[in-house]
Amino acid sequence: MKKALMLAFILLFVIDLINCIIPGQEISVWFRPIQMIILMLWVNQLKLNQKRSTLISIPLVMAAFMDYIFFKFGSVIELLMTLLIFIKYLFFLYLLYLDIGKLRFTKKLFRWALNYIIIFIVIVALVGGKTNIFAYLLAIEVAFIFLLISLKKSDSEIFRQKYLGYCFIILSLIFAKILFSDSRWFIELISRFSFIMGHLLFISGLANVKLFSTNSNTLDYQAVK
Repeated sequence: MKKALMLAFILLFVIDLINCIIPGQEISVWFRPIQMIILMLWVNQLKLNQKRSTLISIPLVMAAFMDYIFFKFGSVIELLMTLLIFIKYLFFLYLLYLDIGKLRFTKKLFRWALNYIIIFIVIVALVGGKTNIFAYLLAIEVAFIFLLISLKKSDSEIFRQKYLGYCFIILSLIFAKILFSDSRWFIELISRFSFIMGHLLFISGLANVKLFSTNSNTLDYQAVK
């Protein structure tokens, strides 16, 4: 069942990207949320405890709903989207915090936190969030998610999946914002690829599932201490 769900996910992903490339192609606004629902069903096939499975499933269902209203209503619901994303990321924060257990507050920790906060506040300012206070609150939340990913002393492959996956998720937000004013096909292609691939990598990392196994240690990370 797990393989069948993943195969369906990949097939829909490929069809989605092809439809972004071919001019004049239209696809139901329900097509893309279905991909998130399939990913949620895949997670529920894994050997996770009920609490973790539920905590991962809720943001995926939210992602499906937000994807639908984004392509249905566009920039009209931008403020609502920002609020829903903020709530969705609270689940990610909680899951990452559960993995860490107890935080040790050190100067290095505060320095990393400040660096992440500055980076994402600058990104928000550059993509046009100057008048949206919720966008800056979201930037701070994103900064703490990256920090918690860096704090987890887990397998380096799982770390890379979570870190790279979340980078893709943030990239999809940036290009989704650009889509409000520029709907050219390659903008949507980058947004769609980043959104789907980002959730696949990040969610599989949260579920402790290795999608790509390597023997090299050259990309091992150094956690914040």
